[in-house]
Amino acid sequence: MNAYRWVILALAGTWLVFGLVHPNTAGAEPAYAKWGRMAVKETIKRYRADVIDYKHVGRQVESDGLVSETFKLILSKEGRQFAVTVQIWFEGQSEQVVRLQFTEEGKSAGSMKQPKYRIVLKRQPFVRVW
Repeated sequence: MNAYRWVILALAGTWLVFGLVHPNTAGAEPAYAKWGRMAVKETIKRYRADVIDYKHVGRQVESDGLVSETFKLILSKEGRQFAVTVQIWFEGQSEQVVRLQFTEEGKSAGSMKQPKYRIVLKRQPFVRVW
């Protein structure tokens, strides 16, 4: 019985040591995280609204070396909610932002479907968000 306790204690100690030495990487930041922070920051600045929800739609690598990250944000302003899709194009090597595009979708202000508005900024310098 005493040997059984020592085996359990040794296994628990080993598990504890390896758990501390090799921490779980589940908290690691995804590759699109800094672009997501930029999308949220620029959207708040442009629309002066609260961001309720955020989703990474995807990444595309284009033939000319540009990479685009697309995000969909749900905003709330003055009691209404609407979605904005933000697309960020940047150079793959230098990560310098080339273009930032906002597409506003279906405001819930009325029962009629609202048109989409496109606002395009070109040649923006890269700004670190964090």
